[in-house]
This record gives sequence, structure tokens and C-alpha cells, in this order.
Amino acid sequence: MDREVPLAVDVLRRAGFGTQVARLLEYPRRSPDGAILVAEGANGTIVGVACCAAFATSGWIGALGVSPEARRSGLGTALTEAAVRWLRNHGAQTVLLYATEAGRPVYERLGFVAEQRAIAWRGVAGAAPPLDLQRLGDADRARIRALDQAVTGERRDAVLDAIHPLAGVFAGGWGGVVNGMTGWAIASPWGAGTAIAATRPETGVALMAAATGGPAAGTLIVPDGNLAANDALRAWRFVRLNDALRMRLGPDVGWHPEHQFGLFNLFWG
Repeated sequence: MDREVPLAVDVLRRAGFGTQVARLLEYPRRSPDGAILVAEGANGTIVGVACCAAFATSGWIGALGVSPEARRSGLGTALTEAAVRWLRNHGAQTVLLYATEAGRPVYERLGFVAEQRAIAWRGVAGAAPPLDLQRLGDADRARIRALDQAVTGERRDAVLDAIHPLAGVFAGGWGGVVNGMTGWAIASPWGAGTAIAATRPETGVALMAAATGGPAAGTLIVPDGNLAANDALRAWRFVRLNDALRMRLGPDVGWHPEHQFGLFNLFWG
């Protein structure tokens, strides 16, 4: 697969993915819980790519793209079906993805249903609620997993445990505490986003500010249903970059978008 990764990256870039897509592929490339599926054209070249990430009873499809010359041939549907099969074979009862407007009709035909949008923003944070933050360390991993599961409804241990070293902060406090934490923010090694989970709006906004306080601009990807997060981003005059629609095939996982103040990326949330 290593030999094919640059070819897969080239397909995804020509399919409209941004400059971060090579970093995004590093997780499914290296993890036993991930996969990069490719489709070959008539001359043996790669013309389509779909990536998978399995998390216990849920799984994600991301970085799915078809080269311009191979479009309108049903390849996007075939890649999606292959990715669903791979995830089902790895225990996923629910398959999730973030869809572009171009991809949405393909997923709807396969039975995916829409949940809500996530929006990518970029800027430098302004004023935020004061909060005592502490550095995350390896001893905090169990608490990170517990809060993440409470917020996402998923067991994302595979991806959380793959982050070395942990670069981020957490908040303790009272009210809405999960294993001693009311929130955490972790920098992503895959793409530009910072993942932020918080049980209270003021904690989430303070963690957003800590993650993007400057001097350089930072990126935050936030569910549209998190009103506190989106209000803060508009008040800080962040620039909207793009968005995608979260879709689901299978039972609701019990996701709480109002407690997600940042996603790792638009692959596995």
C-alpha cells in the first residue's frame, strides 16, 4: 500500500480535496483499525479512493474521491459499498460519513440519512470565559476516552490511543464532570483541526479560545447544532471555510453535537 499512497493522494487532490489530505490518510494507512481502498482503471492506474476507520460498533468513511476522468461511471457508489462492507466486517453496526453536496445523492440512494452539518472556520480567538486549564498527559487517556464516548456516542479508543504525544489541555471543575473532566482539547496529527469535547458551553468556548488564541490563525470544525460554539466563532470574526453534512447508515449512535466544540477532521469527526 505504501507505494500506492502518493497515487491515492493525487486522485484525492484532483477530486477536490485540500492540501491536508496526505496527512489525513496517515491514520487509515497505519492503523489496524483503518483501511485505504482503491479502484483501478482499465490501464491499472488508481482512479478512485475510499478510506475507512472502525470504532467498535461504529465506523467512518472518509476521503472518498474519484478522479475527474472516471466520474459518472458508478465508481463512487461502488467505493461506498465496498467501504460499508469493510466496516461491517469489522463490527460496525452504524456507518457514518461527512458528505459534500455532490456526494449526498449517492449516499441517499444507499440508505444514508442526514443528521446535521459541520462547518470549518479559521481565525484567531478573542475573549472567552476564564478557566483553569491543565496539560494533558498519558495518565489522562482513560478520562479522555470516557468523555469522548459520552459526547460522540462512540468508542473511539483506536484513534485516541494513536495520538502520541498528547498535545492539549483539559478542564476539571464541578457540574457535568465525566471522570474528573468537564472538557478537553487535543491537537490533531491528521489535518488542521483541534478536537474539543466539553459538557458545558463556557468550558467548550474557553477550550476553543485556548486552541486558537494566536498569534497564527487556527482551524475549528464545529457542528451546526452547537449554538454556543458558533456564536463564539462569529463574535471572534472567524472566516467560514467550508462545510459538509453528517450522514448515517444504521442506528443513531447517541451523538451530542452540542458538546462537540471541535472535530479532528471531516473524516471521522
